[in-house]
Amino acid sequence: MGQDIFPDEGEVRWVSTGWLERHLEADVLIIDAQPNVHDFIRGHIPGAVYLNEESLRLSAGGVPHSWLDTDLAEKVLARVSIDQDREVVVYTGTNPSSPLGDGVPQGMIAYSLVRYGHKSIRILDGGFDLWRQEEREISTLYRSTGKGRFKPKVRQDLLVEYSEFHDMVMRDEAVHLDFRPKAQYEGISPWPKPGHIPGAVNLPWSSLYEEGNLCRLRSAKEIEDAVRATGAKPEADIICSCGSGRKAAAQLVVLRWLMGFPKVRLFEGSMTEWCAHPDNETVIGPSPR
Repeated sequence: MGQDIFPDEGEVRWVSTGWLERHLEADVLIIDAQPNVHDFIRGHIPGAVYLNEESLRLSAGGVPHSWLDTDLAEKVLARVSIDQDREVVVYTGTNPSSPLGDGVPQGMIAYSLVRYGHKSIRILDGGFDLWRQEEREISTLYRSTGKGRFKPKVRQDLLVEYSEFHDMVMRDEAVHLDFRPKAQYEGISPWPKPGHIPGAVNLPWSSLYEEGNLCRLRSAKEIEDAVRATGAKPEADIICSCGSGRKAAAQLVVLRWLMGFPKVRLFEGSMTEWCAHPDNETVIGPSPR
C-alpha cells in the first residue's frame, strides 16, 4: 500500500519499511519468516530472529499441516522469545526457488500468533524484498534472546472444524472463499480430487497483492472491490480455505483486520482434509456448484 495508511487498532496491523526502520531500537520482537533458513543466514533485518512458518504445524491423527496443540506451541514460541505483551513484527521475502517463497509466510505467521491469543502483531508491508530494494540496513548477525513467556490459548472464533464446515457447506450457510489459484480451483491441482469444494467461490490470493511484490498489499479499495465481487460482505459469515490452509490463513488476516470483516473464519484443513473423506464431492470448472 506504500504509506502508513493502515488500521491503528486490532490484534494485527501493517507497518511500512520506514516505520520498522524507526523502531529497530524499540522493544519490538522482529520475526524473520523467510522460506528457507539459508535466506535468513545470508541476510536479515537487524535484530530479527528466525521462525519458519511450518514450525507451528505438524501431522495430527494422520492429517498433515495441523496446528500444534497449545502445549507444543508454547515450547516453540518460547524458543523464539515471544512474550505475552511484547509487540511482534513479522516479515518474509519472496524466493522463486522455494515453493514457499510466495510472500505468504508473513501473513501465515501472523494468523498463527493471533490464533494462539497474541494481541499485538504487525506485518511488514512489502516484506524483505522492499526493505532490500530501498537499501535499508541488512545484518548477518544473530540476536541473543532469552526464553519467551507466552501461554497460548486457541481463538476458536477464528477457525471452523471439519464437522461444522461440512454441515455449513451442505446447507450453503456461509460465503466460502477458496484462495487457491484459478487453475487449481477449476481442476488442475495436486489434491486427490480435482476442482473445489461445492459452493466455494474463487478469489486467488495473489489478486490482493502487487504483481511485482507478493508481500505488498494492493490499495484498500482494490482489495475491497475484489472481495465484494465474490459476494462477501462485512455482515456475512465467511469461511476461508485453500489447499493446506496457509494461503487462506494469510488472507483471513487481511479480511478481518485490514478490511474489518468481523465474521471471518478459517477451515484449517482446507482441501487436504476435505479430500481425506472418500464421500466428499468436488466441482470441476469455474462455477461454485
